[in-house]
Amino acid sequence: MAKKNAPFKAGEELKYDISLKYGILMAKAGSAKFTVEKAELDSKEVTKTELSFRTSSMFDRIFKIRDTLQSFADTNYSPLLHKKHLHEGKTEYIEEIQYLKHSNTESQVRSRRTKNGELKFDTLLTANQLGFDILGVFTFARTLDYENLNVGQAFSITNFIGKDAVKMTIRFLGQNVLEKGDDKKFKSLKFEVDIVDKAFENHKNAMEMWISDDDNRVPLKLKARLKIGAAEAELSSYKNLKHPFSSMIIINKK
Repeated sequence: MAKKNAPFKAGEELKYDISLKYGILMAKAGSAKFTVEKAELDSKEVTKTELSFRTSSMFDRIFKIRDTLQSFADTNYSPLLHKKHLHEGKTEYIEEIQYLKHSNTESQVRSRRTKNGELKFDTLLTANQLGFDILGVFTFARTLDYENLNVGQAFSITNFIGKDAVKMTIRFLGQNVLEKGDDKKFKSLKFEVDIVDKAFENHKNAMEMWISDDDNRVPLKLKARLKIGAAEAELSSYKNLKHPFSSMIIINKK
């Protein structure tokens, strides 16, 4: 379903506020930054996407996290390689996912993890459909054929993470208006995501996703219903978008 003319360009930078909700309490847990760059892999030009996450100073006292995820894709935005470098508490580990096969009917990857310098696993994961790492999932969502997308249309994919091949279904719910504070709204396209993973409270509608209803297809907000509580990521700033950010509506209050 991906198209070659992607809605982003090298130099794009998106920043997000990350919040966690326990009961009625919602607290800012940290921040994330997403970037798109041109890179080289095996002497070929590729697109590199990177997501870095850090906990806030308050959460650092409880459990300090400094994570960096990188994904590399070819000129058609098919995934080639994924790297994950995680510092969580006193633990540091590195994961690498190498794509061996990737098609609508078959995906295969080699997934490896080292923890504090020790190899923890080295395994093959397979799926009978398109499979992606977590950054690849968002590239897939941003590069759907939106001109021919119908309300209720669903896409079944697999998310490769660690030793697991997690089944996901992304379902398009239609146009939506997303409010941000008292002075800003976004014309958005809303999706719900079913995720078959024990980390989520329910597999059905485990996550909601809002994408800008303009040519940039920017992820505006994510909301995940985890067993430990709800997690939200909301766009806080942006740079170097490929197209005008026409989905944003500024409300002038008198």
